[in-house]
Amino acid sequence: MSMDKQIIDIALQNGANLAGIADMAALRSSPSHRIYTKMGDYSGVGTVKDGEALPYDQLFNWPDSVKSVLVVALSHPKDLPLLDWWDGKGTSGNRMLMAIIKRTRQQIETDLNVNTHPLHYYVEKGGVFLKDAAALAGLGCIGENNMLVTPEYGPRVRLRALFLDAEIAPTGPVAFDPCADCKVFCRRVCPENAMGEKVPGLTAIQDAADLPARDGSYNRGLCNIRMEKDISDSRKTDDGAPVLTKYCRKCEFVCPVGRKGAKDSL
Repeated sequence: MSMDKQIIDIALQNGANLAGIADMAALRSSPSHRIYTKMGDYSGVGTVKDGEALPYDQLFNWPDSVKSVLVVALSHPKDLPLLDWWDGKGTSGNRMLMAIIKRTRQQIETDLNVNTHPLHYYVEKGGVFLKDAAALAGLGCIGENNMLVTPEYGPRVRLRALFLDAEIAPTGPVAFDPCADCKVFCRRVCPENAMGEKVPGLTAIQDAADLPARDGSYNRGLCNIRMEKDISDSRKTDDGAPVLTKYCRKCEFVCPVGRKGAKDSL
């Protein structure tokens, strides 16, 4: 069995629903990495030091030994919403992903003698843009909802990755574009209309192959407003038990891709 299939099988055996391999060189030049510093003031934790933004090369300071990236996905179906509920320390779904990566890493190093590197979830702290990595690994494509859309589960997945110090044959990208003939339910259902129009700062970017939401129609600020409202609502319902924040997932749940019996209209 080829190395890529062995690694993917290990990830699936350890609980991942999907897994694939991306080429690190391709990931370094992926759309999100190319335009990240040109998208305006999106500074987050780790991007600012001593009052000044970190240089681009410090934001993406990955080990030179890394040649490939394993990307794993865990299904987050609508009937298991608790996987995505934030309890103050994280989500149960993310804890499952972390455990999958930990077991997979140990097995790859022991059984295949391939050196690996764990990476932070946030790109500002040494991680990668997981959606780009997943698309390059063949798990799906970036949809018009600015999310990874997979054939099997639509956008209802969460991702994690692992660096590999070996040149492994990439498993993607693949020819998959369910948004081409879609009625963009995701854009119509958004309570903040975050995908209602092209963002001027994004349309000014000329050297990107793919803009957020494919055509620049994604306002991260409006999406964040919805998240802040979700946090506020969770505090209002606190009855002494741990506060669970149930973030909006309307654009995920309305997407017909990967849903059995999906209807053609809202």
